[in-house]
Amino acid sequence: MPFPDPRHVAREEVARTIQHTRTGRAAIRLLLTRGIRPQVTRSRPSEAPWVDVSFTHAATSGRWSNTYTRNGHNVRFKLLPLDLVPAILTAVGGTSDSEEAAYHDPTDYEGDAARWLDQHTAGLLGVVDSRPLPGYDEEASDTPTYTSELSARWQVEVALVELSGPDMTAVCNLEILRLSEAAAHAVITTYVHLISPR
Repeated sequence: MPFPDPRHVAREEVARTIQHTRTGRAAIRLLLTRGIRPQVTRSRPSEAPWVDVSFTHAATSGRWSNTYTRNGHNVRFKLLPLDLVPAILTAVGGTSDSEEAAYHDPTDYEGDAARWLDQHTAGLLGVVDSRPLPGYDEEASDTPTYTSELSARWQVEVALVELSGPDMTAVCNLEILRLSEAAAHAVITTYVHLISPR
């Protein structure tokens, strides 16, 4: 096996370093436009490259991670207002999984929040899990439930939405995984444009 050309290895390291800083800078610029001061954490030189950009706005916290692999961007939100979810999912772009869409049934969605999301995402989200309505006994066989987790799948990208409750006051934990750099940028840009400045 021939040894790698040291000049080629050096060029790859420089290219990785440039990309490594570009993600952090792009996220910082976007978030600063709304007065959000992000925190950037990078890998050590001895580790495989990664960068995390964490931020908070009102009650919502978020994190944009990049592992520098193909579709290695992940975006996570905690306590995200329900009404922001459809626009953020639309920002992912791409073609949704047609197999999942074939099984879409609006009667599967229990609770106003889940039904609203289904209507405002054009059937993109499928039901993953349900929980008992607040105040009801989990062990009873006739306990009414609400849809608590939904998911979406595109060609490579995956999203998981976890609802805090059944009604329109619910907040969400939203994870969007395996994004391209452009899709992650679009998701963060959409979020930044939807929130009001501090």
